[in-house]
Amino acid sequence: GGVTASFSMEGLTSYHGRRTRIMGSMGDIVGDMDTMVHTDFRTGEKTRWETPLTASGHGGGDYGLVFEWVRALSSGDISKLSSTVADAIESHAMAIKAEQSRLKGSVETL
Repeated sequence: GGVTASFSMEGLTSYHGRRTRIMGSMGDIVGDMDTMVHTDFRTGEKTRWETPLTASGHGGGDYGLVFEWVRALSSGDISKLSSTVADAIESHAMAIKAEQSRLKGSVETL
């Protein structure tokens, strides 16, 4: 769909944990393992939310995925999953292309 993505991993910083910045033409989302803030460029409105899980394992993400999986299994309702196998394949393909880009010093197309 014409979307461009860039990934940077920095290991030598004064802080620990993950920081995320998603920049779009009408707004951005900036956050860390505790708080995320969405800014709408059109209105200037900021929406802030706290990440709900502080458990270990990818900042609680592993717990969340397992929780959803168990809930979907116990209810027999696959719609309770927030991530699909197709999502996992796409994210892994992006990671592979990012590594190829790093190794070759090139822009890769997915």
